[in-house]
Amino acid sequence: MKKTLFLLLLCMGTSIIANSQSSPSTQRKNVLKANILPPLLSATSEISYERFVKPNLSIVAGVGANLRGNRSEFQLIPGADIAFLNSDIKNRYFLTEVRHYFNFCECSAPHGFYAGGFVRYNSIDYSSNLQFGNNGANVSTKINVALRALNFGGLLGYQIHIKNHWLLDFEFGGLGYAPNRIRFNSDTTLSSDALESLSDALNRNFGIGGNYRDIQLNSSSAELNFWYWTIRYAVSIGYNF
Repeated sequence: MKKTLFLLLLCMGTSIIANSQSSPSTQRKNVLKANILPPLLSATSEISYERFVKPNLSIVAGVGANLRGNRSEFQLIPGADIAFLNSDIKNRYFLTEVRHYFNFCECSAPHGFYAGGFVRYNSIDYSSNLQFGNNGANVSTKINVALRALNFGGLLGYQIHIKNHWLLDFEFGGLGYAPNRIRFNSDTTLSSDALESLSDALNRNFGIGGNYRDIQLNSSSAELNFWYWTIRYAVSIGYNF
């Protein structure tokens, strides 16, 4: 009888442990991630934190910034008759996401297809000295450009459990709408030809896929508003805990 009772208790204990290990309560709800694409494409770095509020629902918060002020994907593209010298750029952004995972596995590591929405705020400050003309003549002019952009839209992705606590997150892209505000200022009065060249550089830099906004500078100090469609993408390595 004692042996039977002992075996019964042992079986019950083993069953409870096994059920607790497969229960959603054992899910590790936190993921710390680093987006590996921005450092490869530009000088920007991005980190984010994902928290699961339900077994298949999570929220994400992240920040990004450029590491070197003279290199960035947002740097103005010079035309044939204008060059930008001693450029300095400060790029900072903040993002938040909400994700819903489909066919979610009740296990410790979160993975699978997901869909959701995102909001991202960009703050970019750019300054540079200008050089006009093909003869290389330097002009003692400095410009300052301040870009403020609010991007929001939907997203799709797939998160893979690699091994132990490690994850790989492929964010395929989220088509978003981006209203922007640009404040431009020059420390000297620029000619109409110089303003036209700068307008072209701004259009080619901030336009997406050739769909350029109509940025036309009519004076040496201006504030402009425009928008474009944008795609968010990311490939992140994450640690689940």
